[in-house]
Amino acid sequence: MIRSLATRSIAILAAVIVGLAIGVVGGSIALAKNPDNQSSSLAVTNYPKNAQGLTYGSDLYAKSPQDVPDLVLAMATNGKEGYVLRTDLEEPMPTSPQEALAQQAARAGKDRVIPVYELDGITQIGVFIVGGGRIIIQDGEVSPSSRN
Repeated sequence: MIRSLATRSIAILAAVIVGLAIGVVGGSIALAKNPDNQSSSLAVTNYPKNAQGLTYGSDLYAKSPQDVPDLVLAMATNGKEGYVLRTDLEEPMPTSPQEALAQQAARAGKDRVIPVYELDGITQIGVFIVGGGRIIIQDGEVSPSSRN
């Protein structure tokens, strides 16, 4: 009887140890599949669409340029929240290092002004400035400062 009880206790202890080992290995595999240790729900790949069929939202969780929505959430210089077209943000990719240097030299010190739209992607509500310039706020308006 005592021997039977000892055998059962050992069997239960062995089962618990095996269960813990499987849990640890399974958890490690799950973490390895998500290298950033972030919830996969943060990655937005199915953006909502507006009436024109354009996807819209923040590009914060886009994993690649192809994952950015058609309309990217932005703040216009007048303080209004709206959307810029992804295509307006993109610039042509250089085909060589020399072309890359030429593009950099051509845009050095220059800002690019692109429209900010309402959700429809048609109605312009302001502008967004892309560039390396400093910004200043005057009377509630944000504008590029003059270069020294």
